[in-house]
Amino acid sequence: MQATRNPLKSEVKMPANEDEVKTNLTNELAKERNRAAYDRTLMAWIRTAISLIGFGFAIAKSYEYIEGDLLETSGRLLDSLHAPLWFGMSFILLGMLCILGGVIQYVKVVNQIKSGQFTYGEPKPLARIVALILLIIGIFALITIFMRRIQPLYGMASWMC
Repeated sequence: MQATRNPLKSEVKMPANEDEVKTNLTNELAKERNRAAYDRTLMAWIRTAISLIGFGFAIAKSYEYIEGDLLETSGRLLDSLHAPLWFGMSFILLGMLCILGGVIQYVKVVNQIKSGQFTYGEPKPLARIVALILLIIGIFALITIFMRRIQPLYGMASWMC
């Protein structure tokens, strides 16, 4: 009589000895720690993005309210270039890019961990890219403030000296 195999039950290969059990458990726990670390990293990117988006929204809405009030009372625009609005939108866009970059990095690493092909590699320099973009936004903000406040007070001659 031949034994039939039940297709609903999966066969589990049992480890040969106690050392193999410890090694498998250690590997699985290491994978879980790595996944948890990347969860925390993604949450940090989300917090950063929320801060940038909120700050950008606050700048844009504040400018909108101030300009609307000035237009209503004096009939003129506060700023013909709408620079604060552009700065607010740039912070919002940077926040969106933070979320996108963080999620892409997270999905890539978690898929590597799940596949068993995880090897540490230098991650993309996402934080450096965000810092560089913030530096560029800050430089443009400084130039805008200088052009609006300092230059009209002293004229073009102070700019040349």
